[in-house]
Formats: sequence, structure tokens, C-alpha cells
Amino acid sequence: MPPQNPAACQGACARDVTAYILAQFGAPPLVCKGDELPPRRLRLLNRREYNATIRDLLRLGEDASTGASCSTDADCNISEESCVAGACQQDPCGLHTFVLPAPSPLPTTVHVAGSFNGWPGTVAAGGWKMTHVPSKGLYVAKKALQNGDYSYKFVINEATWISDPGNPKGEPDGFGGQNSLLSVACSAPGGTGGAPPELDLAKSFPVESRPKGFSYDNSATAGLVTSIHVEQYLKASAQVAKLALGNAAKLLPCSPATESACRTTLVQQLGRRAFRRPLTAAESARYEKLASLQDGHETAVEAVVRALVLSPHFLYRSEVGVPQPDGTFRLSPHEIATALSYAFWGTMPDDELAAAADSGALASPDAIEAQARRLLASPRARPALAAFSAQWLGIEGVPSLARSSVLYPGWSAALGEAMLDESRRLVEHVVFDGTGKLEELLTADYSFLDPQLASVYGASLPSGAGKAQLPPERRAGLLTHGSVLASTSHSDQSSPIRRGLFVRERLLCQDLGQPPANAGGVPEVDPKATTRERFRQHSSDPTCRSCHQYIDEVGFGMERFDAIGRYRTEENGQPIPPDGDMNDVEGLGTGTKGAYTSLPELASIVARSEAFHGCFARQAYRFAHGAMEGDADRCALQALEGRFEASGYDVRELWVAITRLPGFAARR
Repeated sequence: MPPQNPAACQGACARDVTAYILAQFGAPPLVCKGDELPPRRLRLLNRREYNATIRDLLRLGEDASTGASCSTDADCNISEESCVAGACQQDPCGLHTFVLPAPSPLPTTVHVAGSFNGWPGTVAAGGWKMTHVPSKGLYVAKKALQNGDYSYKFVINEATWISDPGNPKGEPDGFGGQNSLLSVACSAPGGTGGAPPELDLAKSFPVESRPKGFSYDNSATAGLVTSIHVEQYLKASAQVAKLALGNAAKLLPCSPATESACRTTLVQQLGRRAFRRPLTAAESARYEKLASLQDGHETAVEAVVRALVLSPHFLYRSEVGVPQPDGTFRLSPHEIATALSYAFWGTMPDDELAAAADSGALASPDAIEAQARRLLASPRARPALAAFSAQWLGIEGVPSLARSSVLYPGWSAALGEAMLDESRRLVEHVVFDGTGKLEELLTADYSFLDPQLASVYGASLPSGAGKAQLPPERRAGLLTHGSVLASTSHSDQSSPIRRGLFVRERLLCQDLGQPPANAGGVPEVDPKATTRERFRQHSSDPTCRSCHQYIDEVGFGMERFDAIGRYRTEENGQPIPPDGDMNDVEGLGTGTKGAYTSLPELASIVARSEAFHGCFARQAYRFAHGAMEGDADRCALQALEGRFEASGYDVRELWVAITRLPGFAARR
């Protein structure tokens, strides 16, 4: 039934009036005074950050270092090691090193092409450029790879294709030559892509609350400790202490026989890393006193570890700062290091970043940017970006979605997991291994599928794992991924309303407000009609048109995909029209039209819009700052969007640009 209160429905979209006025007369000039800064605050570690921080605090999953000092990878056994924090360390599982003895004469370029990157013929097309290391006489490229089987070749001067002379495994390439074969099988969950093994001590912690409109798990305002938190923190601390004892060789560079000296070393070194800053003299004395009161070395270690991880200085990230003459507060070097590390890696600073904070080397925007680029270049940046992308798209819960077993017998948690993995891998590939361009996230004509998902899509898998070409008339980019289509559906039917809202709110940051309480659900019409016909009432009924004129026509054109993302041309025996209208793409009330006849066409319209570019910058800003933007953030967002545009909408440059905003290192 239609709502009985037309004013309520119209009031839900009162923002349209403002949008119309702005479209007709323009926005008032924006005056930036330079003092629009975020508030001082403490930010409670969320479950994701807690797990990652404990893992790195206890150095779990770290491979043993050779101990050799280094300044670059060339100083190490480059085929197996990398230079990390001044020491050669074994590369983690999934970080593969491609090595080619330098040809003579030296080529202009050498790159890697294979099933993992779509066999590009040039570096510009996505080939992984190999770096010449003169001291080793080699060309080298280190790349993080997901589990799977791959085929590849080296390309010299973007013309000559050769197999890997150092790899005896191969198969015919169909042209009289050989492709080299590579298998990656990392047994530890989360062990690929340079990430240490997964640790889930926080699985029983309360789920993070997310304020309205805020999609992320790191809200700075919602992170309040409850009695349940305290109970779970106490339980987790006991597990952390046992893990610390099991990894004592890496944590205690001292002999337990010299108990007093070893206690001091434990407190100062582990305490400095737990608090992400050096301990004060009073803090050190307090924890050393605690250790001295215990009966035996192991008991002392357990007591100190538990006390450290139960401290507010561990559980909270500090963004309090140091008073400045102008009345603002500059974050301390250690607070800046912490902000960088959690923004890019979702965990505590590594040794190099901590050393930079200790030395005062984070005093300038250029120094902060240099560290940001280092963190972004590491494989450890991938999990944080994957977390952001899943939360931005609202697809985290796809594996646990309920679907009618009668209507969708092929649905399973494993299929949902494959969908989630597909979207994460596309974002990681574009940002870290490809062009980095935002538009490609919505227009990519390829994806990363397993056999089950390929069957759902009607796509053919290449030999081995890697890129799969998508049916061009049906799919392109994230908007056509099963993860998005399934998460914006009901358990027994698709939902043009949810899908239209997804485009408006997640991709364009257009807020339509809360619907009235009596807005109702699906209209009661012919059960044999298509979903599109049943929902058409929203657009035709004047009491609801004020909102649904912006929702329905967007979602209607997505109806050729069912509730698990399968393509279809009929529903209930009725044909499904492929057309829709991405109206007012640049803002509600602007009167623009964007007719389309396929989902890839809709994706292209959105991808080219200024609204999408600005919204993505805003979403990244929210994730980095842990808060919704307000009036005080308008100037920062304007500057951020300008830098994003100047970079050609490179996602990597957007993340770096966030660290150059005044509000990254200063507070009010």
C-alpha cells in the first residue's frame, strides 16, 4: 500500500530542495582559513586492528632474519630475501621474486607478463617492470601473488618473449615456445600477499558500531569500552601472554639467567612497541616492579605482557598532540607514525617507522609523505586496502548471506567467499599491480574468478589462475560483481531499491535521508509480474516520487541480474528490459539524464562522473580519519579532491595526499 502521509515521504528527500537551489544558483564561495582541523581524541583499536597489532607486537609469523645488515634488497640474497628495517629478512610466502640474468647488450626494458596480469605486451599496459641490479647482474621484480597456478614469460624491449631460464617447469605456449609455470601455495590464512598469518583473538569482542552513513569499522566516536570489552580483553590478555612465551626467542634478546637485566629489557623494548612510543621512567619502573614481584621468569613475562596489552596506552591510539603557539595541537612524532601505520597497514608501526619517530624525522610533510609511500609500496598495504574496499562496498557479509535454497540451490558460503575474494583481488590488482586509476574499478573488462564463480558468470577461465575476461555485454568492474549484486538483494528476490541506493549512497555519496516509517515494502501486485513491474509503483505514485525518482530508474537497469548475481533475460516468464536511467548523476535535482541499456554502460556513466571521483575521495578520507566529514572538513576535502584530480585519479596518490592535509598531523 502507498504511504498515507505524502508530506512524510517528501520530507525524507528535503535535501532535494537544497540540491536544486545549488544547481540553479551555485554554491556559496568556500573560504578556507587553514584552521579547520579534527578534534583531539583517543581511538580504540577495533577487532581487525587489535588482531594485527598483537600479531606484530609478538612478531608472530615473522621469518627469521639472516642478520646481515643492508640498505637495499641488492645487499641480500635477492631471490629469497628483502631488506627490511636495515636487515636481510626471508621473503614471506606469496612474495615471489622473478629473476632474469641481465642480457647483453642491456635492454631498455624487461617486464613480466603472465596469467596473473593478463599477458600485457608493454609496461604501460600492465606489465610488471623488472629492475636492473648491476651488482648482481640481474633483472628483478618482487610481486605478491595469491595462491594458485600461473604461467608467465619475460618480455625484452616489449618485443621479445622468452621463458624463465631459471625455471625448469614449463608448458607449450601454442606458438612453438614454452611458458614458464609457477605454483603458489601458502598454507597459513592471510599468509599471501606478504601478510603474516591470521590471528583472531578478538572474535568475541563486541562488534564495532557504525554511525549512520559511516561504512567503516574504525569510527573514532563509536569506540567506547563496555563491561563486555573488559571481560574479553582480560581473556585475550591471557592468550597473548602464552603466545609471547612461545615466541620468547624473538621478543627477549637476553638471557633469563640475568633476571633483573632481562626484565628491564623486556619492559623497555616490548613496552615501547606496545605503547607505540618510549615508556616514561615512571612507567618503566612500575612494570619492572610488577615483574620483580612474580615467582620465576616465565611468570614475570606473563604478568608484564598482560599488563601492557590491558593498558589504555595499548588499546587506544592517541591523537592528542602537543600544544602549539597558535592554539592548535601538533601530533607527536610517535602519534604521526601510529596514524601512518594504521592508515596504510592497519597495525602498529614497524621498526623503521618507529625509528623515524624516535629520531624526530617526521617533522615535515615531505618526510611524512616519504614514509607513506614506503608503507604503500609494501605488500603489507594490501590487507588494509582490502578491508577498506569491502567496507566501502558493504560486501563484508556476503559469505554469510541467506538465500532461498529453492530459488538458488547453487548458493553457498563458499560461493559468497569467492565473490568477496574476487572484489578484493580486483581492487588490489588495479591499485598495486595495474594502472592505479579509479575508473578501472568500475570499467575493468576482466576479473579474478574460481571455477564456481566463473560458472555463475558464464565466463571462461584461462589456463591456471589469473585474469578472466568477462562477457563484455554483461559485466565490467565492481558494479557487476556477484558480491555487490548479492549484497543488494533480498533472500528470495533482487531489489532495484537496494541497488539504486547502493549507487547513490556508496558510489556517489548522495544522501536521500531516512524513508518515512510508513513507506511500506514491495507493492501488492500481480505475483507473476517482474520485480521491476512490482516496484514501478514507487515512481508512479506522487506520494513517493520525490525519493524514488532517484532510486528506481537506477536499480531497474540492474534487474537482469538475480539475487546471487546470475545474468537472466526473463523473470516469471516475462522479459526483463535492460534499460535504466542514471539521472542526476552529478547531484540530486540537477536535472541531468543518463540513460543506459546495460550494466557495463551504467558503470561507465558512474565511473566518468565527477560525483564518483569526489565521493571516493570522501570515502577514503572517512576511513583514514575514522569519522564522517563535517563543515570543518570542507576545505580539506576540496584540497584532497584537487590533488586526486591532478594525479589523474590515481588511488595510490589519493592515499598519499591524505597524509599531506593539515588535519593529518594537527588537531584543534
